[in-house]
Amino acid sequence: MRHLIITALVLVGAFCARAEQSDQERITKINAPINIASEDSKKSFIAPHETNLKSGSVLNSDFQVEFVNFPENAKPAFLYAVSIYENLISSPIPIKVRATWKGVGTNVLASSAPSSMYRNFKGARLSNVYYPVALAEKLAEKELNGTEADIECAFNSSINWYFGINGDCPSNEYDFVTVVLHELVHGLGFVGFFDVENNQGIIDNSADAPSIYDVYVYNQLNQQIADANLFSRPSATLAEQLLSNNLVLKNQSNTESVKVYAPQSWNIGTSIYHYPENEFSQGDANALMTPFIYRGEAIHYPGDKTMDILAQMGWKSVSFDGYEIKDFEEPCEKLPVFVEVGGEMDVDQSSVKINFSTDNFATSQTVSLTYNSNTNQFEGDLPLNNAQGKIYYYYEAKTTGNVAYSYPERAPEQKLSFRIGEDYYPPVLQHNPEKLVNADSPVMNFAAVASDNVGVNRVEVQYRINGQDQEPFILSKAGADNYAGKLEFPTQLFSDDVVEYRIIAIDNTSRENQRRMPASGYYNVSVFETKEALAGYFNNFDSPNTDFEISDFEVTLPAGFSSGNLHTINPYPESQADNQKYNLLAQLKYPIVLEENGLMSFDEVVLVEPGVEGTVYTEDQFWDFVIVEASKNNGKSWLPITDGYDSSVDDLWSSQFTGSLKSAVSQAAGAENMFLKQTINLTDNTGFEAGDTVIFRFRLASDKATTGWGWAIDNLSIQQVTTDVNEELAANEVSIYPNPFKSSIYIDGFRSETADDVEVTITDLYGKTVHRETLYNAAYSGKIKIDLPNVAPGVYMASISDNYLNTITQKIIKN
Repeated sequence: MRHLIITALVLVGAFCARAEQSDQERITKINAPINIASEDSKKSFIAPHETNLKSGSVLNSDFQVEFVNFPENAKPAFLYAVSIYENLISSPIPIKVRATWKGVGTNVLASSAPSSMYRNFKGARLSNVYYPVALAEKLAEKELNGTEADIECAFNSSINWYFGINGDCPSNEYDFVTVVLHELVHGLGFVGFFDVENNQGIIDNSADAPSIYDVYVYNQLNQQIADANLFSRPSATLAEQLLSNNLVLKNQSNTESVKVYAPQSWNIGTSIYHYPENEFSQGDANALMTPFIYRGEAIHYPGDKTMDILAQMGWKSVSFDGYEIKDFEEPCEKLPVFVEVGGEMDVDQSSVKINFSTDNFATSQTVSLTYNSNTNQFEGDLPLNNAQGKIYYYYEAKTTGNVAYSYPERAPEQKLSFRIGEDYYPPVLQHNPEKLVNADSPVMNFAAVASDNVGVNRVEVQYRINGQDQEPFILSKAGADNYAGKLEFPTQLFSDDVVEYRIIAIDNTSRENQRRMPASGYYNVSVFETKEALAGYFNNFDSPNTDFEISDFEVTLPAGFSSGNLHTINPYPESQADNQKYNLLAQLKYPIVLEENGLMSFDEVVLVEPGVEGTVYTEDQFWDFVIVEASKNNGKSWLPITDGYDSSVDDLWSSQFTGSLKSAVSQAAGAENMFLKQTINLTDNTGFEAGDTVIFRFRLASDKATTGWGWAIDNLSIQQVTTDVNEELAANEVSIYPNPFKSSIYIDGFRSETADDVEVTITDLYGKTVHRETLYNAAYSGKIKIDLPNVAPGVYMASISDNYLNTITQKIIKN
């Protein structure tokens, strides 16, 4: 089921709608309009809308306010103003406001703007048009900027304010509620990029793209000012329009369009994004959005015209929840269609229709859809009469106020389609190859994205071991077009085995059209075996070694460094699948037996794409990241021992990465002076405890977008061991591993200064001895193997004592 937002049928010039959005872009440089304090007095009061006056009214949105240096006596009035919009504005995403109290000029009451604006996000109605972040989040139905504010506003600490909420503002004071309501309208959308510089009219951003407000600015000849085909940018003709005192905001409703403040002298804080002062008489709530607020003037409702403009920007909408019609092969007389129609506007139930055509709307037919109160759907039948070929269609509806909506927008120029007849098109398939499998725990996790015009029948993994085909493994559906599964190999693997696989998507047609990845042949998977467990590990990567099993990592001496390190290939690859990560891996082959509060440390440089400011690991817009993970079941499952992180954790890394972006690739390169030390407590809130035998891996997760130099790691130390892995442990560092064990254990680091006998005893939890072994003449320093072939699964105590019964060490071990 897809959620289709339908926008009103209103002239939007060159800014056409798109059913799907891509190439999401964000801008943070936005000129904040200002509100000016008039010296004149106009004592008046316009009460809130009737809805706001009702106790217990349902809130349609959640405004979350962060106060900065705000006086306590001003906060209730601000929150009261916010509550007015919580009834008038609807959004499933909290609207975050940061309000700052400071000096902002002698006659300026306040200023406000969105903290950022987005274009071409999924849910945007118009392409190449910037939406304020709060509105973009409503349309996208998700957070876009993490925890950062959506609206930034500042209020003058030097103004003589009235903080009451009853509208009885004295004639020598300025009503604070009124000004807050005014500023929030700017944050919700009354803002844009028109400007005049050196007598040239411009759109003031690098993309030369208008805001959603700019799109609705027209002149008296019904010409759209943001249409570059009519008014080129930069140009004197555009400047003439912006200074013409003759502009309006195009209004989709039946109410008269409202004039725009376009004085003959450009004022960056007031021009265009306000109404003219003389447009409204005293007592008209729409005067809230003029540039000036008078002493004693209290307006506690934004006005119907302003609410209409906000509505057509997207703050109110009609939505269709329904199934887009897929292609099918067998012609039919009638095709049932079902759709839900909702949104914040009241829909005329008799107006819901589907229009369709077999000739690209040279001719067309219209079918009225009937509301079914049991299913809450509008239903009907398309009379296809066994037609074949391509069928075009779109939906339409009207509000009870007779405002027309369609999906897609600007239909039938923009339209949907499906095809009837034999299908020859294979599915679309995306997949990031898996390259490693641990022979000691032969499990592989697969993920793919597959879609098809007729529908996907199945996605399967075909694999072979040493050239022998195995039973195909079917992936389960894990979302709209997502498929995933965990393959547990049916046979033991060894490091010299050859494992290959391919992914195949098969559609729902009788032909079973297929798409394969790779297009020919198979992906190769490296099979490796873990080595004997150690108490600790150190590597300075000055020379290549086989301690790690790597995929898209390498141990070399990269440019800019004086010694070797473990680093990703650069630039690191990007994902080949939508909304899935490509994983670059380096896995240590030596398991480590954890000590209580054991430490891992290493030097690192991280030049990977940072997420949206304010986002945190696991959120959608936390783009690329690096992470250290561990497993105590030989890689069947992994737990993070750090949160994912990116270049933003260090100012130098971040500035180097973002300051060198060219065509979605950061040109910044790592260097030795960029190293920072990372230290991790391996048993502190990691899900692991002393005695666990774990393997570690380093992973860079890359999305389908920006890429860069990558990740470098050097001087890796695990549990404070700084000698080579083949050197002896220091005195008294006795360890018993692996833990859990299978058929044997090792005692490592044991030293005896004499030739006395030593006894090793294994007892169960009831004190019963299950194994005893005496080591004669134990003047020995090194590793001792104890075979335990017949010990049942359970928890045991391993004790080492001398021939005087003095206990040297005791450890709890598991089988």
